[in-house]
Amino acid sequence: MPALPSIQTLRAFDAAARHGSYSAAADELGVTHGAVSHRIRELEERLNVRLFRRAGRLMVPTREAVSLLAQVQQALGALGRAFPERSRTAPEKLTVSVHPSLAHCWLLPNIGGFLGEFPDIDLEIRSTADLDDFLDPGIDIALRYGSGGWPNANDEKLASDVIFPVCAPEYRDRLAIVEPQDLSRCVLLRHAWQPWTSWFVQARLRLAEPAHGLSVSDGSMALDAAASGLGVALARGVFAKRDIESGMLMRLFVIEAEDIYGYFVAWRVGGRLSPAAEAFRDWVRRAMKHA
Repeated sequence: MPALPSIQTLRAFDAAARHGSYSAAADELGVTHGAVSHRIRELEERLNVRLFRRAGRLMVPTREAVSLLAQVQQALGALGRAFPERSRTAPEKLTVSVHPSLAHCWLLPNIGGFLGEFPDIDLEIRSTADLDDFLDPGIDIALRYGSGGWPNANDEKLASDVIFPVCAPEYRDRLAIVEPQDLSRCVLLRHAWQPWTSWFVQARLRLAEPAHGLSVSDGSMALDAAASGLGVALARGVFAKRDIESGMLMRLFVIEAEDIYGYFVAWRVGGRLSPAAEAFRDWVRRAMKHA
């Protein structure tokens, strides 16, 4: 039987593929960057294939590496189950990337449930609106609003949403908003990702998409502007729930439209979710059902 690669070599390959970085892999394993590079080079020479290519700051696994990674992770997982750790001396770390508005409107108000359920997980939340690097090295899992299908990522849809108009109670009273037609004399706040047209169609209103007035690039900003009495915002149900329950905002009508986007968890292609990341994914699945 031919000699197999060492466990250290396989762990170096697994960590480098998950992080997309030799340096991050070295930090995880407690070795030097050179040691990880040597292990990867040893594996490439053994298999006579190239396993990584550089893309900016990342070391991106090749097609051959992705195929090999699934087998290596299965083998390491089997060994881990056969020889479990007797005790854990430090909390398991988890780094979650989340869009700022989703963090502000939903994750932070609800994250206490996760922390209470998993007190041994050392959680870090990183807020970024950049869709290109939300799975940078060091990110274990991401929570995103959008259409899914992001490059170099696996994703799982958690929930859909609905959209409807909201405003401050004082604004409703001042403008005497009673029926949908009353919106024709209101300031309709604009958000590039959330046009009014689909709700107008659902409400059978012949109003044009607002072309003037305050425009924002973030859903939480639109809600804040509406709560400040600056106009009527088109809100997503998940985002607006807390402000409606507190009385800062009020929903104007029962009419709602389906949101074309949804809420997702995502992680790097070829990456294996850690137990902490799997726990977060499972928790957010449950929490989104009650959002």
